Amino acid sequence: MNMQKELSENSNFTRKDLTIFAKPPISISRSDFITAARLTLSSTNINFATSNPSEQRTLKNNRKFSKQIIFASVLGALKGFEERDLKPFHVNHKPIFTEIGSEILNTEFNPILNEDKIQILKNAFDYGIRKVYHLEWKLYTSKELY
Repeated sequence: MNMQKELSENSNFTRKDLTIFAKPPISISRSDFITAARLTLSSTNINFATSNPSEQRTLKNNRKFSKQIIFASVLGALKGFEERDLKPFHVNHKPIFTEIGSEILNTEFNPILNEDKIQILKNAFDYGIRKVYHLEWKLYTSKELY
């Protein structure tokens, strides 16, 4: 199954899981998340395949963790849009999702300890928020100041 479809149809995160990223919990609709996830992965070509059976387990774990990082980043971006009172799917805002997907999926991960994964996911969430703040600055605030 293609990662875009898999991520958008089965996020495997509950409302309780969302409290890891933000307090108070985020109030984002499932349809907004699905749309954002599809936009995030729309222009990326992801290939998690190998013919070596010993590498198969590592690739499966990398794929799962990559999906979690993308999920956290997309949630962060949606939270950033909410905080800035901006519409995430406005024509000027939508490109941020493909930027997030491209930047994350072009990042190499060294082996990660389980105890570090939650911090990495929190950082990915914050990254999504920062991307929106930067977009807001670039499109609106900087023009108001100059």
